[in-house]
Amino acid sequence: MTLFSRLLYTIISFALLGASIVLIGVAVWRTSNGFWTGDGALYTMLDAIGLVIIAVAVADVGKFLFEEEVEADREMRRPAEARGSLTKFMSIMIVALSLESLVLIAKTSRETMGDLIYPGLLMLLAVLALVGLGLFQKLSQNTTAAVPPDRDEDEGEQPERRVRMSDSTEKAN
Repeated sequence: MTLFSRLLYTIISFALLGASIVLIGVAVWRTSNGFWTGDGALYTMLDAIGLVIIAVAVADVGKFLFEEEVEADREMRRPAEARGSLTKFMSIMIVALSLESLVLIAKTSRETMGDLIYPGLLMLLAVLALVGLGLFQKLSQNTTAAVPPDRDEDEGEQPERRVRMSDSTEKAN
């Protein structure tokens, strides 16, 4: 990976981390301000929880980008690597969607029941994303099993096993 690309992803990762810290600061400020003034302390607390959930998701995405693009210093050559990265990213999004919808359900259920449509649809979206991720895992399972590991990874194995693996591929051909 080029130096420019690594530098760019490092800046993006730290910018996301900084944004999440700012979101947490805003959540703390709003909550403390709501308690001091006594204006809707419960609603400001629920808003703060929502902001913290978003902040955690943003920080996780920044951490994910840093780990995958800067620290790993490799391109995804195998389907298993892409599958793992996509699973990790989608898990972050699904958790954030689920938690945000729960906060919105708790918030809107105190007001009017008719407003539960949006949080309910958000929860449905989180469930559909989870089902989609499970379907992706199931469908890509055979692909990752069929692709042999790179030769670099085989160097650490015992020579007998490498010979057996190559013999079995020759017999298959």
